[in-house]
Amino acid sequence: MAIKLLFVGLGNYTHPNTRHNVGMMVLDAMAKELNLVWSQHKPWKSMVAQTTLSLIAKDASITQVQLTLLKPRLLMNVSGTSVAKAVNELAIQPSSQLFVFHDDLQRPLGKISLKNTGSANGHNGIKSVIEKLGSNDFARVRIGIGRPESRDPDDVADFVLGKFTDQEIDGLDKTVYPLLVQEDPLTCLCLRRELWRPPKPPKEKKLRAPTPPPVPPVESC
Repeated sequence: MAIKLLFVGLGNYTHPNTRHNVGMMVLDAMAKELNLVWSQHKPWKSMVAQTTLSLIAKDASITQVQLTLLKPRLLMNVSGTSVAKAVNELAIQPSSQLFVFHDDLQRPLGKISLKNTGSANGHNGIKSVIEKLGSNDFARVRIGIGRPESRDPDDVADFVLGKFTDQEIDGLDKTVYPLLVQEDPLTCLCLRRELWRPPKPPKEKKLRAPTPPPVPPVESC
């Protein structure tokens, strides 16, 4: 039996490559990796891409995953409407079948964390999803975007709505997307609800210097 999963990327669809849109950017990278094409789905007010994956579990069994990627075409603050419509039509349980990817000001750029339930921590997109679902019991994949030195609300708003620099985008390409969109990370997230960590390289064994032969005692005359 196949597993249904819904991956949602939060952002402002009309403002590409801004820090607030990193959730959508992750899903764009995922769709590219899986050779998927986005199409507009008006009932959900979203862009949607779908596929079925055959993922290999730790015990070598194969699990079919019906994966739906969704990018709301609504503004961030009301994006929960799109998510709730998709959840209802797909007949999924948010607590086990919904993952929401979004930006996180509390973490440095590129730092990824997984949170399975709890408050919105001030994120308006997550607030909207919680409100429309009537529950905060769903997984969030939080992608750090850093934050400005100023704590002034206007400065923070300008920061999150500002575009990533070329250097920051290059960093996402090299350090974030590989941890989320390739086969092993997808298998880990879909089947075990965990973030993938690349294996650590084996430690090089230090070669011990050979023990010198004992020095024979000097005979006295």
